[in-house]
Amino acid sequence: MERYPNINILLNLPQRYLPKAEFVLRTYCYILRLNPTFIYDTHFEAAHLYYGPLPDREYPIRVHFDPETAEFFERQELYPLEKVNFCKFRASHIPFLFSKGGSIFSFAASSCVFRKDIIASGFYFLTCWHEYVFSQRGLPRGRVDFEESLQYRWDFTETPVVDIYCQMLRYTLQEVLPGFVRDISWQQGSKFAISLSHDIDYWDFWDAESLQKTLQYNRHSFWERPLNAIYKYLGHSIHKKLFYDHFKQLYRIYRKEQDLGVKSTWFVMAGQDSEDPRQNYIHKLGVKEEIIDLLGQEDVGLHGSPESAFDLDILNTELASLRELGFNPMGFRTHYLHFDYQKSFGLLEEAGIKYDSTLGYWESIGFRAGTSFPFYPFNIKENRTFRVLEIPLIVMDTSLHSAKAMNMDYLGAKSTLRRLIKVAASYQSHLTLLWHNTTFDPIDYPLWGRLYWKTIRYALREGAWITALNEIYEEWVNLSY
Repeated sequence: MERYPNINILLNLPQRYLPKAEFVLRTYCYILRLNPTFIYDTHFEAAHLYYGPLPDREYPIRVHFDPETAEFFERQELYPLEKVNFCKFRASHIPFLFSKGGSIFSFAASSCVFRKDIIASGFYFLTCWHEYVFSQRGLPRGRVDFEESLQYRWDFTETPVVDIYCQMLRYTLQEVLPGFVRDISWQQGSKFAISLSHDIDYWDFWDAESLQKTLQYNRHSFWERPLNAIYKYLGHSIHKKLFYDHFKQLYRIYRKEQDLGVKSTWFVMAGQDSEDPRQNYIHKLGVKEEIIDLLGQEDVGLHGSPESAFDLDILNTELASLRELGFNPMGFRTHYLHFDYQKSFGLLEEAGIKYDSTLGYWESIGFRAGTSFPFYPFNIKENRTFRVLEIPLIVMDTSLHSAKAMNMDYLGAKSTLRRLIKVAASYQSHLTLLWHNTTFDPIDYPLWGRLYWKTIRYALREGAWITALNEIYEEWVNLSY
């Protein structure tokens, strides 16, 4: 039995819609470890899966298609909220678009009909279509408005809908084509994967001027917040003057990950025009030496300035600054998550970036593109996939603890992370974990460094392969069909 079975997929669709359907189905096949062969016709006797108008013969799997769906994407509209159709699959209520009401499946003796269009629905989420339509209406570039997302409006931000569509397809394969079912295996035989990364917004946050300003602020705010002001004043006075060393803190993170047998990606800033001079650290001689000493053998990506996601010259200049230190950055994540799916992926492609890990929400953890798995994003204007692999950002420490975001305490965040790990294990999927180096500060973020290490240990016990983003990239692109 071959490692990845060849599955014949018959597409009977309008010409402009064909690349979109193929993009989604290829994404599903990568996840399910299938090797797709696409046939573009009205009939094909040996087809295993059919997607198109109602055929005059039966195929093992047929997915519902409404001819108006292709026209919808040409008109570049938002999908009406009132038409989102939820159905329960196993323990989750899953949203469907472009679909019939009623049950998800209709089984016959040796075939199954999907009454829900998991292909058009998948395209809507994988392309972040909601964001795309808003961007076409001239909204200012920058961080995406989370509250305008379909996920927020219908409260399924933490549901990986595309992953669950894949589980539905796997379920139908088990029922009618069991020889096509494979485990979604990861390296080292692991049940699921977790990628670790650190955004280094500041190489040394606590310079003398910043410490002085913080102490002054806590003195002046004593009457407004006496207990917190005293704690912060004494904590910073003692810790920063007696124990703090920025390089030792970074080295402890690096060393502890090595001791646990895990790896991480370090996203380093390389701009020189930040309003906060501490973020222009790469141009300081002493810092350059420290970066090379600590990260010379690690996966180092560019933590691009917000402007780098919209300006190719700025992006190339920042990449050149990293290359001058001897790094060959494969990966990218923009600062503040400022990103325009269609424009920014095009720039990354031109600059030769291999993978990105920006597609996440700042205000919430969850699945901005509907999936936890790596995938190649779709270029809507050119009707093709981009040549940059997206490794979705799912969990960011700031989203968990910030009062402007989820405002979680240690116990709530611990419970949430363990639940997401259970979801990843059950779907044999992937979880991205971003922890800023500043979040390991014991005074400003007590227990949050501890939460990171406890989460890693818990995931290892659950059978995770925990590694850097570049190894997730290599794993995905080297899937041999």
